[in-house]
Amino acid sequence: MNITDLRNAVNGIDFDKQKQEQMILEIRAKKKAHRYTGILRMAAAVAVCIVTVGILSVPVRAVVTSLVRERMESLPEEEVAQIAEQIQNQQAEANSSTREYTEGEKTRRGELYAQYMNGLFPTGELTMVDSEGEAKEHEFCFLTTTGVFYLPVDRELTDEEILQKIDFERKQDYALQEQRAEELAKREAAEREQVKEVVASGGITEEQAVETATGYLQQVFGLDGSGMELNHYYNESDVEPVIVADTYCVNWSDYGNYRYYYFHINASDGTLRSLSYSHDIQEAEAVRPTVSEAPGKIADIKRQARDFLEEKLKIRGSYKEVKSYYRVNVTDETVSRLVDVLFVGEDGASYLVACRWNGEADDFSVTTKEDYEKQLREEVELNIYYYETREEREVEIEIVED
Repeated sequence: MNITDLRNAVNGIDFDKQKQEQMILEIRAKKKAHRYTGILRMAAAVAVCIVTVGILSVPVRAVVTSLVRERMESLPEEEVAQIAEQIQNQQAEANSSTREYTEGEKTRRGELYAQYMNGLFPTGELTMVDSEGEAKEHEFCFLTTTGVFYLPVDRELTDEEILQKIDFERKQDYALQEQRAEELAKREAAEREQVKEVVASGGITEEQAVETATGYLQQVFGLDGSGMELNHYYNESDVEPVIVADTYCVNWSDYGNYRYYYFHINASDGTLRSLSYSHDIQEAEAVRPTVSEAPGKIADIKRQARDFLEEKLKIRGSYKEVKSYYRVNVTDETVSRLVDVLFVGEDGASYLVACRWNGEADDFSVTTKEDYEKQLREEVELNIYYYETREEREVEIEIVED
């Protein structure tokens, strides 16, 4: 998808700036972790390119436990069809909430999600309403026409209410998967044939990619994948962006705590092409500095990025250049949420480490300086275009290099 395509797509999206910002962050964080169904749930998913550049391939949320699978498969066909139709008719900002979770609710959601996956289901059903007037009559409900969860104003959600919300979201995922079942089956069959060709030409199998990614999950994050949902698939070269084409995507999702771990393993030689870790939105926002504070943080961020390469990924080497990049919205006096640190090798091959402003690494990828800087310029262009067309104002955005 080129910039012209993205511009045309963005022009067809109608939602306010706050929802735009929230959605972009959620997709960057891969909270909407669906490979194909997420595209249906959020028609505005292309807008992620405005801020993050690059279309992410995100997987269908796998129903991995037999208890949850049995629950979904026992749903009446009429209910599944109705849920899918609701999603199709909802606005771009579907599945938003009237307020953020409290810290207590976040903690309990993580605990309850793990129990849900082990068979602790709600005793009742989420209340559905079809108008804002009806929604105001309930403390906790779901407005079907807009896809908004109405949460209690003066109290926290109960465990039962959290379970009802979790259960309904899983029903949404299942309904969309069922609606696209034939298409997904064809896509998966085609991928299996491609994987056969990859292996026949000397590449690795999908199982080997999972084994490699599991090693990195332990090595980088100290996790073994228990308590999370595992999904993996092959990325087609003629469909996916260059950075992840011809790779196996292996990912673990801790939906209860909004934490996601993605690894792209080169299908031809089994090397790590990229990894990313995403987390609750507020975590990244909390450490973002002011424009004047930002320059003073760069040296430490570069050091932590190098430590990440050497200590976590075991990549050691000499580099002819180590540069940092971040964006400054001069008009609004804000900096981008991440700082990119590029390690340029003597042979031109480069490692990119994206860090939060406290130095914690979020993403790693193998690239070149030319490709990365081209991508960054396109990102800025799309940002400016968004402000011009959606907010009808001009902004100045600068790329700061060090």
